[in-house]
Amino acid sequence: MKPMILRSSARAVRRVLVTVLGVAVLGLGIVLLALPGPGVLVIALGFFILSTEYDWARRRFETARRKASDLAQQAVAQPWSTALSILGALALVALGIAEGTVPALPFSSWWTGGSLIFGGVVALATILVSLAQARRAPRGGVEKAGC
Repeated sequence: MKPMILRSSARAVRRVLVTVLGVAVLGLGIVLLALPGPGVLVIALGFFILSTEYDWARRRFETARRKASDLAQQAVAQPWSTALSILGALALVALGIAEGTVPALPFSSWWTGGSLIFGGVVALATILVSLAQARRAPRGGVEKAGC
C-alpha cells in the first residue's frame, strides 16, 4: 500500500513543480515581449514545460512553436532581412555588453546587460537554425503535376 501512496505523492509534487516552473517561464516570456528578448521563444518554452502535464498546454505549445517558426522563417526570407536580423541580434549583444560595463547608461547593470546578451545570442541561434532549414528546403515550392 505504501508504494502506491508514494507514487501518487511524487506525481502530485511533480505536477506542482512543473506548473510553477511553466507559469514562471510563461511570465518571463510575456515580459520579454515588451523588453528586448526572445519573448515568443520563451513563451513556447513555457508551454512546452506545461505540456508535460497538461493537454491544453500541448495545444498552445504547438501554436507558439508554429508562430516562432514563422517569425524565424520571415527573418531569413530575403537576404536584406537576414542581414538586418543578424545586425539586430549583434546590436543586442553589443548593447548588453555596454549596459554591463558603462555605469552612466540608464538601467545599467549586468542583470540588464545579461538579458540583452541572452536575447541576442538566442536570436542569432534562431537565425542560424532558420538559415540551415531554408537551405535544406526544396527550392521552387511544390511542382505541378503534368507540367
